[in-house]
Amino acid sequence: MHRGELHLPSRDGPAPVVLTVGFVASGGATLLAGGSGYLGNLVAAAILADEARRIVMPIRSTVDPADCRARLRGALMDRGLAGEDADEAVSRVVYVELPALDRLADLDATISSTGVNEIVNCAGCVDYFDSKRLLMGNVELTSRLLEAGRRWRVGRFVFLSTAYCSGYRTGVIHERLHPDPAPADEPTEYTQTKRIAERMVAESGIPFLIVRASIVIGDSRTGKYTGKNYGLYQMWRAIEGLLCREYYPIWYTVAPPNRLNFVHQDAFQAGFAAIYRDVAPNAIVHLVSDDEKSPTMNELAWLWAEYYWPHEIHAYASVDDVPLRSIPTRQRRFLELAATNFEIATRIWRFETTHLDLLRARGLSFVDTTLESVARCQERYVEGSERIREHRRTYMGRPGGSPRFVEMYDDEVKAGYGVVATRPVVRVEPS
Repeated sequence: MHRGELHLPSRDGPAPVVLTVGFVASGGATLLAGGSGYLGNLVAAAILADEARRIVMPIRSTVDPADCRARLRGALMDRGLAGEDADEAVSRVVYVELPALDRLADLDATISSTGVNEIVNCAGCVDYFDSKRLLMGNVELTSRLLEAGRRWRVGRFVFLSTAYCSGYRTGVIHERLHPDPAPADEPTEYTQTKRIAERMVAESGIPFLIVRASIVIGDSRTGKYTGKNYGLYQMWRAIEGLLCREYYPIWYTVAPPNRLNFVHQDAFQAGFAAIYRDVAPNAIVHLVSDDEKSPTMNELAWLWAEYYWPHEIHAYASVDDVPLRSIPTRQRRFLELAATNFEIATRIWRFETTHLDLLRARGLSFVDTTLESVARCQERYVEGSERIREHRRTYMGRPGGSPRFVEMYDDEVKAGYGVVATRPVVRVEPS
């Protein structure tokens, strides 16, 4: 059942925004694809905690349902549910084996008996370099689910996408379908396949919501993170495995004064739940933090310097600018490993947030990511790393005081970012 007008996002301009109850979520059941993954688990917890619905969760034969239940129960308790309430919510999940993509009709009987009336697709592949898996997980799976959804006559298709699927662009990135960027402006095949899948969803004939999330990091309150080492955590893991194995007084890194957009996992859940409940069908929504509050790359470099303890930080505007052949081996390997992430991070991303702004105005409590909250996540990560703590114990304390921050880029580069580089006030005390 739907309310409100339907507005199909255009590739030429933003669609009218309608904020109302777009889908009567109480009752019925949701087919949740990708529910055993990190973001899918957070979405499952948000739906179960906030809506009187059941969930049908297809999982691969290699996935243990007991592990899924335990992780889901943890996510529900992190969301604020007491133990008994979390157990009741978990009991509303039906786990079924995911059939081959060409045999989704095997689920027809389950769909009918459980009253499934919507599909939420959180499944997908995030490997930047595995073309086959990217096409299978992001494009083919979405196509098959849409085909099945039409057969099942579902009332809505919710698709979890990425805020970066536009490719590199100047100006504001609007909440609408994107044309293909120039080949040189395509960050990865991951962003390309997500953009292709978005078009399929929008043109499917099924009322839809497309939620474009930024990079999700740990809980804003505790720093707890339950995902894999992607994004910021991939960087910290590389620093742990490479930089903390050999020390040099000069740290060569990429750290222009560019703001980075992250979303805490509790904010992701709160934002997704509000979008799920209150945004009318056929909308595209950016689930991102306030850019003005986001930390800059050089602030994050200062934050990490509290653990690495260099005498100098040589901050470049891009990996291409770093004299890779003349810097320490492990620092070079780190920069080469993180080159794609640095390329994306050094670009300017300005997201339209019309829907999220309206939801905030109507009472959504959404915690933006700040330097302080990222420091909390970093501290939680360090608590689990004996190698980092040992490195800090060995090298902490500088005879010369704070490190010297050397900007290896000119004023024109800084002006392009429009951000004044300042030393952060955040300090993480020794564990």
